[in-house]
Amino acid sequence: MASRAVPRPAFRAIAVAASLTIAAPPSLAPARAQSNDLPTLGEAAADDLSPANERKLGEAIMREVRRDPAYLADPDATEYLNNLGYQLVSASPARHMDFSFFAVRDPMLNAFALPGGFIGVHTGLVLAAQSESELASVLAHEIGHVEQRHIARMLAKQRESSAIAIGALLLALLAARSNSSSSGDLTQAAIMGGQAAALQQQLNFSREAEREADRVGFQTLEAAGFDVRAMSTFFGRMQQGSRIYESAAPAYLRTHPLTTERMGDIQNRIREARVRQRADSLDFHLIRARLRVLQDDSLQGARDAQAHFASQIKNRSAANEAAAQYGLALASLRLNQPQAAYEAALAARKLAKLASPMLDKIVAETRFGAATTQVEREEALRMAREATQRFPLSRLTALAYVDLLQRAGEHDTAVAYLREQLAIPRSEPQYFASLARSYAALNRRTLQHQATAEMYALMGAVPSAVDQLQLARKAGDADFYVLSEVDARLRQLSQQLKEQREELARSGRRPEEPRK
Repeated sequence: MASRAVPRPAFRAIAVAASLTIAAPPSLAPARAQSNDLPTLGEAAADDLSPANERKLGEAIMREVRRDPAYLADPDATEYLNNLGYQLVSASPARHMDFSFFAVRDPMLNAFALPGGFIGVHTGLVLAAQSESELASVLAHEIGHVEQRHIARMLAKQRESSAIAIGALLLALLAARSNSSSSGDLTQAAIMGGQAAALQQQLNFSREAEREADRVGFQTLEAAGFDVRAMSTFFGRMQQGSRIYESAAPAYLRTHPLTTERMGDIQNRIREARVRQRADSLDFHLIRARLRVLQDDSLQGARDAQAHFASQIKNRSAANEAAAQYGLALASLRLNQPQAAYEAALAARKLAKLASPMLDKIVAETRFGAATTQVEREEALRMAREATQRFPLSRLTALAYVDLLQRAGEHDTAVAYLREQLAIPRSEPQYFASLARSYAALNRRTLQHQATAEMYALMGAVPSAVDQLQLARKAGDADFYVLSEVDARLRQLSQQLKEQREELARSGRRPEEPRK
């Protein structure tokens, strides 16, 4: 499929941060590991950068990632990747660590780990995976990098810099590798002198660290019950493609060099392992159909996707018929064809014979979109509400229900639901963004500004959060208790802002302006 180029100033970059495994100095490099014994490359970093500080660094980088157009803020993709990722994490030595998986709208085959357990997956990689075990094998490899703390090892070498300064330099270096014309200013400003050159040399994975991530990832894949042969088949397919078209090697192989020795190690482990066949989940087929539609967000992209799924249905060539109908429904919805979308969504759910949050969501959404009467809109709201009851911890069904309530003008119900539900955590900006939207519609200005302030605070935009709290104090429509909360939070964030500005002044950087 022809894909519209997506601007990615800091992305492809950040995308490489997966890659952040560094060649260890001789004193840290372990002897060649035997069989399944894991090397200890990661242990050396443990005392240099605490997991808490590494997580803070990752959160700072993620604030920039989320601003990039290539970041795919899609609840369905996020939920699927986190569900799959945590199936692996729960079976790995990293089960005590925090992870967050997210999607990147990019047709290139790549995945990457950032500091603090943030793992990004390109849409192109999901579409290239021919089984859920193949996709899981890549996630398991990235989890291995995080579990062994390869990124912390690199950052430990830069002790003279603050974590945020390292993060800024890292982003700039990654942007330099993105081949994006828009990344030039960012790169020029951040990369200076020998320190930048030294860090640039460390951006590629060392062979030893890659082999270590393979070993950890393989054990995780096996323990989680996936088909371990998938690691060899997926990596091997990418390797074969890179041999035939060397200049067009998948990005994953450029950031994760795949040597003959690595492939040999993986194949030896497969021979010694107990191989299990594992059927793909319904959600795997659905998310591939969804990303087939979302990867190209242009109007022509939606038309191409609609034609693709219509052809699969007509010729009965789809790997999963329910997923083909789901993809057709989503493409039709994007093309503003609500009735066609609703009919395809119903067909998808009927063919699936299994419950899925993604299917429940699209049936409710398309029912609402196709509704011409109040009775039909109420039916759509009932469908969305029942989906939240069927999947009480599903973030995507919760967000879909809130969205439909707000579109229907039922903001009191939306606020009440947001306050009682458990699927959308209070640590997520989207929670407060949704609250603020309904409070604004209800003309409850103090609460609107208070919720907006919390959204900005979670996004790291403290000046904007302070501005919103000051507006909340002046709104004049809140009681004593709410105003007490606002004042206490304003004092807290004002102190935080003062400390941030002092730190910026010491480092010679300009403070962030409040967002409008």
